[in-house]
Amino acid sequence: MQVQPQPLGETGDQMPVRETVATLPDMPLMPPFEMRREMTWIDFSTIANPLGTPPSIIEAIIRALASGQAESEPDRDGYTIKTALSSYYGLPTAAFLIGSTPNDLIRAVAQTYQPCNVGIFTPSETGFALAIGNAGHSIVEISSHTGFLAPDPSISKAHGVSFDAALLANPSYPTSRLLPRTTLLRYLESCSWVIVDERSIELTLGGESFAELTSQYRNLIVVRSLSESFALSGIPVSYCIAHPKTIEQINGFYDPSGISMFAEVVGAVVQSETQHLEKAREFLETEIPWLQCMLSLIPGIDIFPAEGNYVMCTFTAHEGMSFGVKNTDELALKLQRSGFLIRKLNDIPGLEPGRHYCVSVRQRSDNERLVDAMRKIIVSE
Repeated sequence: MQVQPQPLGETGDQMPVRETVATLPDMPLMPPFEMRREMTWIDFSTIANPLGTPPSIIEAIIRALASGQAESEPDRDGYTIKTALSSYYGLPTAAFLIGSTPNDLIRAVAQTYQPCNVGIFTPSETGFALAIGNAGHSIVEISSHTGFLAPDPSISKAHGVSFDAALLANPSYPTSRLLPRTTLLRYLESCSWVIVDERSIELTLGGESFAELTSQYRNLIVVRSLSESFALSGIPVSYCIAHPKTIEQINGFYDPSGISMFAEVVGAVVQSETQHLEKAREFLETEIPWLQCMLSLIPGIDIFPAEGNYVMCTFTAHEGMSFGVKNTDELALKLQRSGFLIRKLNDIPGLEPGRHYCVSVRQRSDNERLVDAMRKIIVSE
């Protein structure tokens, strides 16, 4: 008997596809490279070092490509970068695991452990829920009643919110708040494992890393990124820091095929660029407060306290006042037409849809242009 082929739509409907864990974030779509070269957009949607990429890293990448390194398979173990990080942190090379994006590493950690209830502090980026949920865990939202600061786990449990493990951020995105050390210690004492995302910790107002605690707490995994620190958003290079025995456990479930040759190249010069990070911190000490102040002076805009190099804001078209836009979506669209990209925070758990957005901190001249454009768009009649 000959079986008649079925239309793709009918057979596709019968495929056993899982339900999605979370909706993908509403990010500005980047045009193709050839178009980007001709555009003058200023990107305030991407979190990166406002001082840009150090010349030494650019030169190292060019040398590597010129010498034909792109033709060779990269070192999946990341010996070069592990050696540099070991010297920088004063930890053994066995305390590091190299990867591509922070969310890839978070998923690698999550898939190491038996499925359980994982508390995720909200608001948080959608990638957290995808990484944890796709690893088979159940997501429990941890919310705060005090200015978007992560609450003590005992307070959450007193309100009926129970979890076995936790995913936190230092600083958190998009709220730009740092994680207090005392709060983290409470989580480490009450959870079987805790991941702390520190991808932009070096671009904060006095934020401290918790990497040194990994020697004492085997259940702590810190995720860091060189891409934010050195403005390499298009070249994802990240790493985990944990107790060597914990890294050994994660390695058993980890696929390192996503590591690129650039991890070796960047790792070879990362130690020599501590001054670049120090200059960025000095710059941000004054620029973060300045940008917050200037944004708050624009009618209809409210800002939230920021401790990282990005500021969460809301826009409200107050009744009785004449504005050039009605909501955040219109504001983002008109800014894009004017040459500026901001990150709308629609579909972010814990935030009212359609009101919040986030802008990164860039060089003063760029920041002035954004503030000026935003003011003209909002107050125009």
